Amino acid sequence: MSLTTEKQEELKTRLEKMKQSIEQKQENSILDESLRESTGEITSGIGNHLAEGNAERVEREQEQTFEQIDEKLLGEIEEALERMEEGTYGTCVDTGEEIPYERLEALPYAKRTAQAQEKYDKGERF
Repeated sequence: MSLTTEKQEELKTRLEKMKQSIEQKQENSILDESLRESTGEITSGIGNHLAEGNAERVEREQEQTFEQIDEKLLGEIEEALERMEEGTYGTCVDTGEEIPYERLEALPYAKRTAQAQEKYDKGERF
């Protein structure tokens, strides 16, 4: 089934909303970090119980991991929007095959068919 203009517009809207959501989350994270610094909530570790320091370190590592995931996803979304502009959206970047609408509906930023993605994930190249 070929990707209709209407379905592509729906997917574009979803991608734009996803992008906006991530960017808003990033802005809030920056504001929260700035607020903690300005109010002195970031502790230096001096005089803290060891467990408190470790808990804060683990929490910060988790935040950094989530930020990295969001940054990667944002890149995927921006690439998908670029492919829409170029007219290559919905076509597998490896095989040139059409990506099924069901896959794009689930992952609107998908750039490969499921089979091509599986090969890519295993390190196999076309």
